[in-house]
Amino acid sequence: MEPTKRLASNLRSESSAYGYTLTIWGAGALLIHEYGMPGELSVLAYVSGALLGFATLSWFAFGGPLSHVDETDVDMTALSMIHVAATAGNLLVVLFVAHGLRVAGVRPAAAFGVVGAQSTLVYNLSLLLEDFVSETLASAFGT
Repeated sequence: MEPTKRLASNLRSESSAYGYTLTIWGAGALLIHEYGMPGELSVLAYVSGALLGFATLSWFAFGGPLSHVDETDVDMTALSMIHVAATAGNLLVVLFVAHGLRVAGVRPAAAFGVVGAQSTLVYNLSLLLEDFVSETLASAFGT
């Protein structure tokens, strides 16, 4: 395979996972900054919150947990694969949420659960915004 095509294939397949990894890792690091090293309950709450956020989005997108999911090739622009809003923008939201929860006296396990769900929900919803903006720009500039 030609190197440029191989790189394009790699980037396309890695795009969503890399952005989500940066988001969930960054959110955890920001929580650790606010609350210190999490205990077992906080870690489980964080993962549970992320799973709950993902399950909620999946239910909405597919109509239920037993719905058939077709793997479709989604058309997108390269710009939409960078995930500036979904990752960096979301981490700014996490920063304010985590700080606000700590200042409000919310216990670590609850805060970790909230941020796990929030970072997953906002990441995935921000991808929709990024797709819209990049498609709008592509249409406006004729690419």
